[in-house]
Amino acid sequence: MRANPGGILAPEDIIGRDKLIEELWRVLEAQSIVLTSERRVGKTSVIRKMMAACGTGRVCFMRDVEGFRSPGEFIEGIYADVQPILSKKERARMAMWGLLEKLGGTEISHLKLPQVTPHWKNILSALFEDIFSEETRPVVFFWDELPLFLYNVKSSAGEKDAMELLDALRALRQRHVNLRMVFTGSVGIHQVIGSLRKHGYANAPTNDMATIEVPPLEPADGLHLADMLLTGERIKIADDPHAVSDAISKAAGHIPYYIHYLVSRIRNSNGEIHSNGVPGCLRALIADPNDPANFYYYESRLTTYYGAAEAKLALHTLDILASLNGPATFSTLFNLVKHKTRAADEEVFREVLQVLLKDHYLVRNPDGTYCFRYSIVQNWWAYTRG
Repeated sequence: MRANPGGILAPEDIIGRDKLIEELWRVLEAQSIVLTSERRVGKTSVIRKMMAACGTGRVCFMRDVEGFRSPGEFIEGIYADVQPILSKKERARMAMWGLLEKLGGTEISHLKLPQVTPHWKNILSALFEDIFSEETRPVVFFWDELPLFLYNVKSSAGEKDAMELLDALRALRQRHVNLRMVFTGSVGIHQVIGSLRKHGYANAPTNDMATIEVPPLEPADGLHLADMLLTGERIKIADDPHAVSDAISKAAGHIPYYIHYLVSRIRNSNGEIHSNGVPGCLRALIADPNDPANFYYYESRLTTYYGAAEAKLALHTLDILASLNGPATFSTLFNLVKHKTRAADEEVFREVLQVLLKDHYLVRNPDGTYCFRYSIVQNWWAYTRG
C-alpha cells in the first residue's frame, strides 16, 4: 500500500472503518444521516467505501455537490445520476417531463432550466415521484460537501432559495419512505442553518436525520495503517517498526490523511526513520511554507463562515488555548479573551464556544474544561500564530 495523501483511495485501502460503516448502514434502515467531522478525518472515504458495498438490495448514488450554485444545477446532477432508473420509464409517462412541457420547458439532455427556475421545487418533487414510481428498493443519495453547496446557494441565489431547498429535501424524505440522504461536508450544516436563522429561518430541516461523527482511527488501526504504508513505501526502520508506526499515528492524531502525509514526507526525504525522528517530521510538515497539508484552512474558515465579531472571538480563544500547557475553564478563557478584547460579551462568547465545539476545533472534557480536539491542529496553531 502506497502513501496517497489527499488522493482517492481504493475501498480495500480504507482502513479501520468497518464497524462505523456497519453502524451507518444500520441507521440508514430507519433514517437519513448527517455525517460530521473535521476536514480530512475521512468522511468522503467512508461514503466511498459504503458505495462500493451498496449491494443489490438498495440503490446508491454519490456526488460531490460543492460546485453547484443553484437548485437547478443540483437537479441536473440528480437527474444525471438517476438516469439508469428513469430509463425504465417512457418519457411520456414521466411526471417531470409532463411538468416541463406545461412550463414551456426545454430539451433536458443536460436539464438546463433557465426559464423554469422559479418552479424548481415542483420539478424536484416530480423527479422523485418518477424515481419511486419505478424503484421499490431503498434509494440512498450520498451528497458530499452539501453544506458548501447550500452556502453557495445562499451567496449566489439568496437566503430564500437556500431555506426552501432545505425544506424541500426534508419534505422529500417525509414523502418517500424508501428515500435516504447522507449529507457530509467540511463545513458543518449547523453553520449554514445558523446563518439562515439570522434572516428569519425558523425551521429545523435536519431534525429527522441522525447526526453521526466520523472519529479519527482507533490507535490500533492508525498503527496498522502506518505499518502498511511504511512497508509499501519500503522505508528503512531504524528501530522497532511498531514503535515507529505508533509514533506516526500519534503525531497525526490517528487521522488517516495526516498519517499518509507523514509517511509520504519520510519517503521523499531520506526514506529512513527512527521513532525519535517522527516529531521532527511533524514539525517540518507544519513549518513548510507551502502548507502542503492545507493547515491554513483551519484559520481561513473562521473568517469565511463566522461573523466578523464571532471570528475575532474564536481566533482569540484558539490562540489562548494553543499557548496553554493544558485545558482551561470557561472563566479562565473568558478572562484571558477580555484581555485581548475588552468589549467581549459573555453570552456571545458562550455561543462562539458552542460553535467551536460543533466545528471540531475544541472538545469539552468531563470536568468542564476546554482544549483542542486534535493535537495536530493545536501544534500547527501554536507554531503559526504563537
